[in-house]
Formats: sequence, C-alpha cells, structure tokens
Amino acid sequence: MTDSTAGRVPATKAVWIEQLRVVGLAIRREGTLAALVLALGSLALVAFSRMPVLQEMVDGEAGELVFDPGEPLWGFFAVLLPLAVWKGERRFGDTPLWSMPVDHRRHALLKVAAGWVWLMAILGAALGWVTLTVLASGGMLGVDEVRLLVLDPAGAAAGTPGAMASVNWSTPWWEWLLPFTSATAAYLLASTLMLATRRPLFWAAGLWVAGAVVLWIAAIRDIDWIQRASDFVAWYIGGDAFTRWMQLPTGGREVWTLLPSVNMWIASSAFWIGLGLVGVVAASGRARP
Repeated sequence: MTDSTAGRVPATKAVWIEQLRVVGLAIRREGTLAALVLALGSLALVAFSRMPVLQEMVDGEAGELVFDPGEPLWGFFAVLLPLAVWKGERRFGDTPLWSMPVDHRRHALLKVAAGWVWLMAILGAALGWVTLTVLASGGMLGVDEVRLLVLDPAGAAAGTPGAMASVNWSTPWWEWLLPFTSATAAYLLASTLMLATRRPLFWAAGLWVAGAVVLWIAAIRDIDWIQRASDFVAWYIGGDAFTRWMQLPTGGREVWTLLPSVNMWIASSAFWIGLGLVGVVAASGRARP
C-alpha cells in the first residue's frame, strides 16, 4: 500500500461492481440447481403434452396447460434468496466484513441491491423459460375464463337472484408484472430479517406461527377484516386468494369473493415494497456488537 492509496475509500461504482460479482458467485450453486429443476420439469411437461400414450394413462384429465402469472408462489424463492446472498458472511461482531474501508450501511445496502438485481434477472429468465415451455406444449398464456363473483354469500347459498354475477376475466397486463413486484417485496422483507437479527430463520418461523394463530382465531371468531387482509397478502405473494368453495343450490362450486384490480396491485406494491425498503435502510444502520 502506497501513500497515495492509504486511507482511500473505494468509489461506490467499484464497490457496486464487486458486490454484483460476489453475490453472483454466492448464489451460483443454488441458481444452477434451480435451473436444472426447472429444465427437467419443462422437458417432462412438453413430453407429456406431446405423447398421447402418457395422456391416456391419466384418462386425458390433464387438460390444456395454462400459465397464470398471478398464481405461482414467486415470493417463496425471493424469501430464500437472502440466505444465499449472505452465505458465509457473519453479519454481526468483529469480522473482516465490517472492517473494510467501506461504510457499514453502504456496504449492506449495495449488497442487498446486488441481490435484487440478480433476483430480477433470474426471475425474468424463469418467466421466459416457462413461457417457452407453455408454448411448446401447446398451452395458453394467461387466463381467459368466466368467473362467478359472489355479491351476497347468504343469498348465493339460498339461491337468491342477483346474489352472484358472471364476469368475463382475462389476465390483465399488470398481472404479468405481479411476479416482479411481489418477489421484490418478499426479498426486501427477508433481507430486513437478515440484517436486523442474528437468527433470521427463528424469527421467520415465529412470525409464521403467530400469523397462523391469528388466522385460526379469525376463522373461529369470524373476524372478517383479518380474513380479508390475509386474502390480500396471499394474493399479492401469489396464490389462489379471493376464492371460496361454496355449496350452491346447483351443487358445490368455486366462487370469487373479489376480483383483483390494477389499483389493488399498485397499492399493495407501494405498501409492501415501501415497508421492505424502510426495514432494510433501518436494519442496515443497526449497531453490530
């Protein structure tokens, strides 16, 4: 080290490029494994759709493959990604990580940002691969169906006219962006736990159990606003929310209690991503004894 370089703080651009490289190496094994599973699953789906012999084995009940971007649990992978991003690094205590000539907060924020860039790249590649798989199997991109919307649950169960409405539904443009916004929110919230706690898995499990208990109490006590809030969360992270199986006069039927809209997507994205950003910024400045 010379007098001209001693005490110099690396430029943000140099730190950012290095973080992109380091995070890419950290998640290389997990990314390769995920890509292998996705490739094998795609080959199996295409082979099944193109071989009548396999379809006859299930009596032709498989039907046409439909890719609904609002249904898969995109946030699940994003929740696990911070574990790979920070793999091998002690986030607390006197470690070389926090003795580098880079401000602690800047280092943490750039590392989280680098992980997010890789997440978006991986997610984009996965969506593109799934799209090609669906097209190769002769399936359909997006949903085009008639949804039964329940306006009055009690009236629907009794067969009251006007208690239900049939709504034509096609996957809107914004639902193709839902995987990216939901994954971003999940990644930021998981990164908050990584930066704020020594045992993120313990806290994640605790929050999950607490949420399950609250939902159980809400179901028993019939607390509608908690159940509706859980539907919003389930819909945003990906899943069959706002759907119920009801016994109608014509028989059992899956119905919808609410149809998602672009305003719901914007509001949910702003809330969860904003909450994740605030959490990451706050946790990045935490003292690390």
